[in-house]
Amino acid sequence: MLKITLENGSAYEVLHETACYPSMSTTARSYLEIHMSADAMTLDEFYELMTDSEATKKITLQNIDAEDPKKEYTNIYADFTYPRSIGKQCVTKVNYATGEPVEEVHLVATLEQLTFVERQLAALGL
Repeated sequence: MLKITLENGSAYEVLHETACYPSMSTTARSYLEIHMSADAMTLDEFYELMTDSEATKKITLQNIDAEDPKKEYTNIYADFTYPRSIGKQCVTKVNYATGEPVEEVHLVATLEQLTFVERQLAALGL
């Protein structure tokens, strides 16, 4: 099970498609893509949650595996406060037992981290 905990202490279960994409560049933004089940909350609640820059200032992602504790990990993501896109998305997966595609609807938020220059300009009030 993957769980995110936001800066405000609220915790939510997320799907395994949740991932961070670092830019490896000082001039391009890194982004974090958060996937939640479509029935976890309404789209309006999800939008309100993901656009709260104080809540997304620090996001802790935990993999909790009761069967094999060696697979557990915790990642902390800081300053992913700029929402690039928030909505519902149809995700196609493969059912490995049958080989057939399976479609699911997810709540998906893509949050960006400002570049170093953008953070410095913001600190100066520009």
